[in-house]
Amino acid sequence: MKTVLLVCEAGISSDFLAKSAKIFVEGYQAPINYITTDFAEANTYLDNGIDLILVAPQAQYHDEVEELSKSGIPVSQIPDVVYGWANGGENWLSSH
Repeated sequence: MKTVLLVCEAGISSDFLAKSAKIFVEGYQAPINYITTDFAEANTYLDNGIDLILVAPQAQYHDEVEELSKSGIPVSQIPDVVYGWANGGENWLSSH
């Protein structure tokens, strides 16, 4: 099971994106678990076996992104087209 941490500014839109991705994850029986959070709480999840951190496009310039990258966990920005349309299928593909 891979665990992906989705981080946005308030945690709301990342939750919506994770719900969208869940349809594809279940359909493909992919072993991926999404955890959604905001920057204020992101560090609390780093010891939970996180395999990948995906950051919302509007949040990519936060100082916290640099701090998250120091964790040794790969950090990537969610592409605008995926995030803007809450395209969970594309998000699932980028998690692979």
